[in-house]
Amino acid sequence: MRDPLYRVPVKYKLVLMMATVCLLALGVGGFLVSHSAESSLQEEIKQRLEFQARAYATALDANMEMLARRTEDFASDGHIRSLLTRLLECRDPSRERRLRADLSLHLRTNKLPLVPAFVDLTVLGDGGRIQVSPHADSDPPSRRFIKEALTHDRTWCAGIIPAEREDLPLLTAVSTPLRSLDGKRRIGALISWIHPGIWIASALEKADLKTRREGVSLGISDRAGRQVQVSSVLTEATGPSSASEAVRSGFGVRLMDESSPAGRSPTREHPSVFSRSFPISSNGWTVRVEQETRALQAAVTALQNRFLAVGLILALGASLLLFFPMRFLARPLTRMTEAVSRIRNGELSTRVEVTSEDEIGKLAQGLNHMADAVEERTKRLERTAAELQRESERLAAVISSMRDGLVVLDADGQPVISNAAARPLLQILASGQGATSHNACLAPDNPEGSGDCAHCLFDLNGPDRTCIMDIGRRAFEVHASRLASDGNGRLGRVLVSRDISDRIAEDERHIHQERLAVLGEVAAVMAHELNNPLASIKMFAQMLEEDVHEDEGLREKARVILRNTDTCKRAIRELLEYATNATPEIGEVDLHEVISDVIRFLRPVRERAEIEVSADLRATCPQVMGDEVQIRQILVNLVVNAIQAIGENGTITISTRNAGDYLEVDVADTGPGVPEESREDIFKPFFTTKSRGEGTGLGLPTARRIAELQGGSLELLPPEESGATFRIRLRCTLEGEV
Repeated sequence: MRDPLYRVPVKYKLVLMMATVCLLALGVGGFLVSHSAESSLQEEIKQRLEFQARAYATALDANMEMLARRTEDFASDGHIRSLLTRLLECRDPSRERRLRADLSLHLRTNKLPLVPAFVDLTVLGDGGRIQVSPHADSDPPSRRFIKEALTHDRTWCAGIIPAEREDLPLLTAVSTPLRSLDGKRRIGALISWIHPGIWIASALEKADLKTRREGVSLGISDRAGRQVQVSSVLTEATGPSSASEAVRSGFGVRLMDESSPAGRSPTREHPSVFSRSFPISSNGWTVRVEQETRALQAAVTALQNRFLAVGLILALGASLLLFFPMRFLARPLTRMTEAVSRIRNGELSTRVEVTSEDEIGKLAQGLNHMADAVEERTKRLERTAAELQRESERLAAVISSMRDGLVVLDADGQPVISNAAARPLLQILASGQGATSHNACLAPDNPEGSGDCAHCLFDLNGPDRTCIMDIGRRAFEVHASRLASDGNGRLGRVLVSRDISDRIAEDERHIHQERLAVLGEVAAVMAHELNNPLASIKMFAQMLEEDVHEDEGLREKARVILRNTDTCKRAIRELLEYATNATPEIGEVDLHEVISDVIRFLRPVRERAEIEVSADLRATCPQVMGDEVQIRQILVNLVVNAIQAIGENGTITISTRNAGDYLEVDVADTGPGVPEESREDIFKPFFTTKSRGEGTGLGLPTARRIAELQGGSLELLPPEESGATFRIRLRCTLEGEV
């Protein structure tokens, strides 16, 4: 068990022990006696207050019920309902004023005098408009309550309403619906504004609850927490009656705020008062009766003070007997404590004077022997630490000078040793993101393999592994191996990384050169195999064009076959030129005619995919310098790529405009666009985002190469909301140039 006073010195503990014994001996008995007397007195006071709160609440509830019934009686008056019905249906301003005056006179003379607690009566239309309020036509007491009254279909009692009048600062109200004479529809509401002072005073008078009780106060709070403090003058038998002018002026009733002592919540106890609360069922208010505890508990407090004084005197006498324990027990212990503190701060030469042969003296001798041993071992540890520091500095210098990255992970997977070359690995470890592997990473828990090497490389329980992975734009070869387990049986991890990006780039250049060599051989074979069928197609198309002189439609189709046969032959030749760097045949080309021809040529393809291809030809000078067949090949390639990217139901727009010495052609589609990670690779040979077997990856590289050979360019514009936009820039024909 831990000492609860472990921070308190022994000399103070002795004093506290003696004082506590004396206080317990007399204080516990005194407390039990005084507490029993105090509990009995408090219980009697609370019972009396609870009975009084219940009586007040019952009287106020009965009186409020009576006021609500009188309001319902007024609302059932056929004359009031008849006048209100005619007033709501009236459209003549002069007749409306007469009806409002008749209704106001009827309320003022025949209704208000019947109930002294009613300050005013207000008649509302069903739309919330005030039709009649005899004493407050221009300034009703509470417009917020008027709006809320219309939401209730039955008689409803309001809360405390600040009236902002000098003669009457507070009000409450009862509202009841007004119905038509046949009782089938609601035409408005009747509001009775109630004087809270008259209501409270008359309720206490009728219940004969006005008595003489000193120190007892009455408070009332509504459903919203607003509280009214009732002066003791209204609750005393000698106070003014409900019909007196003082009560009518608002005397004895005031609204309290939360900051005042009387404005606390009805459910919150206060240490200086006894209080009891009881609800008023008719309007949801709460009655609170309070009484000060100071005078009622004076006798109990005096008894408690006497017991406490006697206990303090006994404690003071017992403290005088503590001289010897303090002198010969507490002081030596204090000296040894100070010596231990100095030794802990590095003063190893500190020793304690031995003045006795008892347990305190033996403890002092043991402390001196311990100080000797600590001083000797500290000197040896300092020498060993200096040697380890020199070795650590040499090891840190070797690690920091390594060109390969080195990371050592502890048993919790946190890096404890690393160098500057290992920064990419540390970034992956800190962010928790994976890295793409060049080969499948097989692990016992993932036999099918995964492209993410980070999991298996940083797995502390995994076997030794080697992986080539991409981190950012660089490629690294990473070797991971286990560390021997520590004293707790937990493993660590060592990772060594080497940047092999240059080596991989060199390998890719060799592979690309080999592909180009193969492409040249394939192109030669393809040219030989395809040129003969194309020559036959062209010959029969020419014969068809000569034979059909009258049918212009067939002649146009034959011409399209001839043009596209030439295009196919030129495309085969372009494949050869891509590998042999052949020079295009440059001439003047009308780009608008080429675009129209491409749209006609691809009509079957776009109609089959239900894709609309439109042209927005704004260029004022559509003539450019270039090879017409190659330019057509660029446009066909871009439009076909767009059709394949959209799939079905989309739009492709080909627009032109002049930009200085160049003509710009934008091919925009509404497809999914080019992924961000592929935007820099789409113009590389053999790179494709299509499924395996659907694309060769030569379309866009060939198109860009053709545009550059003709003095122009082809680029992918930054992405917008959707789709992709490719821009072709070709040099315009200068004035006078042939």
